This record gives sequence, C-alpha cells and structure tokens, in this order.
Amino acid sequence: MVINKLKSRSNFVLFLLPAVLFYFFFAILPLLQGFWLSTTNWDGTAPWTPAQMPIAEFQQKVLDPTTDPGDKALLLKYYVKNPATGMYQRHDLFGLDRYRLLMIFSARGIVNPDFKNVGLKNYVDIFTGNIDPKFFPQNYRQSRFQDGDPLDNIKTISTQEWNQNLLPHVTKPEELKFLENSFQKTPKGYVLNTQLYPMSSTDLQTALTTIPALSNDWEQLYENLTDAGSQLKPVSAVEAILAADPVVAAHRLSAPELSKLKSLAVQVFNEAYLKSVVASNWFVSKIRMGVLVFTIFLTFFNVLFVNILALLLAFALDTQIKSRNILRSMFFIPNVLSLIIVAFIWQLIFTQMLPKLTGYSDWIMNPDIAPWLVVIVATWQGVGYYTIIYLAGLQNVPQDLLEVASIDGANNFQKFMKITLPMLLPAITICLFLSTAGALKTFDIIFALYPSNSTAVGVDNVVVNIFYDAFRDKHAGAATAKAVLLMAVILLISAVQITLTKRKEVEL
Repeated sequence: MVINKLKSRSNFVLFLLPAVLFYFFFAILPLLQGFWLSTTNWDGTAPWTPAQMPIAEFQQKVLDPTTDPGDKALLLKYYVKNPATGMYQRHDLFGLDRYRLLMIFSARGIVNPDFKNVGLKNYVDIFTGNIDPKFFPQNYRQSRFQDGDPLDNIKTISTQEWNQNLLPHVTKPEELKFLENSFQKTPKGYVLNTQLYPMSSTDLQTALTTIPALSNDWEQLYENLTDAGSQLKPVSAVEAILAADPVVAAHRLSAPELSKLKSLAVQVFNEAYLKSVVASNWFVSKIRMGVLVFTIFLTFFNVLFVNILALLLAFALDTQIKSRNILRSMFFIPNVLSLIIVAFIWQLIFTQMLPKLTGYSDWIMNPDIAPWLVVIVATWQGVGYYTIIYLAGLQNVPQDLLEVASIDGANNFQKFMKITLPMLLPAITICLFLSTAGALKTFDIIFALYPSNSTAVGVDNVVVNIFYDAFRDKHAGAATAKAVLLMAVILLISAVQITLTKRKEVEL
C-alpha cells in the first residue's frame, strides 16, 4: 500500500501537476486578467502607472506614504531619479510587478484616467446597445446614385425603380417638375432627355476650354455653376454667377462667345441639379444586420452548409469510385492553403470571373451579396476537413448490418435513417461542435477578403468587431468585455449541443 501511494503521488507530481500548472498560467490566469481588463476603460496603449513624475510630487505622494519596505524597494527598482529632467522616470516592467505597482499607486489615489476601473459598465453598455451603434441591427439608406457618378448611370431608370424608389421620395414640387422634365417615359423605362443634356461632363468642360476669352478661368466658373446646381438653387442663379464672374463682367467676351457660354452654363447647372435631386431621393430603405445578427447569420449558414456538403462528399468518396484517394486530397487542400492565397483566389473570382460571366460588376462590395460571399468562402475552406471526419465515421458503420437490412427489404433511405445516421452520431457531434465554435470565432476569412472595408459592407462579426475596437478605435476594455461574453456564449452553445447529441448516442 505504501508503494502504491508513493507511486500515485509521484505520478501526480511528474505528470498531472505540470499539466495543472500549465493550464493555470496559460488558460485560467489570462482569463481572469481578461475579465479584470474588461472592467476598465483602458485604451490598450496607455500605461497602467505613470511613466514619469516630478521628483517632489513622487516623493511626497508615493514614496513617503509607502511604509512597506518591499513596496518601497519595488518603487525604487523601477523609478529612477533623473535630476537633469527633474523627474522620476520608470523603466519597462512586466509580469506580477506590473500589478503590484498598480496597487501601490491606486492606494495613493493616483489613477491614470485612461486606465481606471469602471465596474460592469462595459457589459451594461453592450446589453443596452450603447457601446457601438453598428453592433445591433439598424436602418440605413442604400443609395442607387451618388453625386460623383457620371450622368450615363441614369440615362435609363426602370419603371419599377422610378415608381418605387425614386418618385415617392421627391417631396418638393419644383424638384418633381424638374425631374419629370428631365426624363421621358418609354416602354424601356424613364430615359434621360438628350435635348436638355446633350453633352457629358467631360464634353462640357472641353467646350468651355474652347472659349478663348475664358483662358484658365473656366475651371472656377465650372465649379461655381456645379456648386449652385448641387445646392438646388433656382435656375436664375446661372445669370447671377455669370454676372459676378470677373471675365464676363469685364466684357472680354464677344456676343457669340457669351451666347455659347450661357448655353453651356445652363447645361452645367442642370446636370449638377439633376444629379443632386436623383442622388438625394433615389435610395432603398434597408436594415443592416449589424455585428450581432451577422455573427448569427454566418454561424447558422456556415454550420448548415459545411456539414451537409461534407456529409454528401463523404458518402460519395466512401464508394468504390476510381481515384477516390486523389479526390479526398483535393477536397482537403483548401483547408491547408494559406489564407492569403484563399483571399486572392476568391477576390479574383468575385472581381474578375463573375463580372465577366454575369455582366454584373458589384459582387464583392455589394452589402446584399457580401454576407453570402463570406459564407461561401468559409464553407469552401472548411468542407474538406469535416469530410475526413465523416469518412472516418462511415468506416465504422458495420457492412453486415446494411446487408441484413437490404435482405429484409429496406431501401437506401431507410438504411440511412435507421443504421447509418445513428452510427454517425459521434462524428456528427464532433463536426457540429467544431464547426459551430469555428464559425463563431471566424476572423481570418473576413479579414483576408475585406482587409480594411468589411465594416462598409456589413460583414463584421463579433471577432472582427473586437479586433477593430481594440486596435483601431482604442477601446481595449470594451473589446475585452465583448471577448469575455463571446467566450461564455461559445461555451454555453457547445455544452448544450454536445449534451443533446451525446444523449442521442446513449439512447442508441
């Protein structure tokens, strides 16, 4: 008995204790630190303790009130007096000493305003929607036309777009009248009146340069006319602008030149006026999913598609088809590819291949399509990995049971539901767990596809939002609170999912 006790204790010291210590220092301790940081307003860069303090202030407020010899020694270890600057300057510090110094300064009432405890305020702000307006769903306007777009983009507006998304938003009678005069109704839709707009912006500018008396002054005149039109001023503003122009006022223009200038000026003004009216009224009211809903969207469809496709591929590759080993390797390749390569491949598809095949160019930056593109790429990259797991599960299905079922008259669907699916439940449990946790933690795919503009198209999930909060917007405390909540959600969902699927396995 003594030998057995000694052996068990030695096994604990040699194997279990190092594992427990490793888990504590690299899992539990960072988790506790993360929760503590989530209760602060830290911006991620501000020092926890002062980088320097005046000599007199440091001695009076910090050194003199410190009676503990160990604390005083710690202070003098990291804070060095520099008479040349009149400051106590701090050396770099790491580890537990960082926390000890913070406690000493906090006890003296010296707190960095960029690193102070705010309690559970970050969590309250998250649940009340005050932490980030993009975190929850919100209404927004998706414009069909911008002021800077060329006039060619509105040469033809479909009748449906005109009646549903443009005309109902025009409330001013003068704008409505101007709009109706600028377009003609045809079977194809509403077509721009070419008699009022015979020239493009480039042609108008070129025509202005052909008036010799204007010299280089045409640019300022063009800008003044464009500004007046975009501000929706009355047409009489054209005469006022021409009268105020120094070139025109000096009567340096001949009568033919002045007549030509007035004609061009009206066209420039009308074009800017039309662009402003269309840009401000042609839009579609939509609801942006926001970070939270997009995370749910991505998780649901990624888990659904990747598991269904992986299961179908596993069944296909479990047959006696030729080159099945090569096909297995091919399907697994996307999972081991560098994300830079993955992003490059799919950006090439979305920006070059699909526009040529479909004639539609705005694939990757369309907020309506972008969420589905992320799901497609995530599914493409992960399906091979889960196919291997399902293939391993299919190898454990006893063939004699399937043969007996066939003899008893069971069809393929009945064999799948009664034999194959129950025997696959362990593999399904693993795949659901891994795909759900992986989808909730997705970062690399979104960041590789949209390195700086994911927010603009509404494909920020919680992890990307945390990254931007911490490193772009300098809200490390709030970002850490989101990370803690995300970890709790992943643990809860995983526990529920594993419990339910394991229960089914036990019933079998």
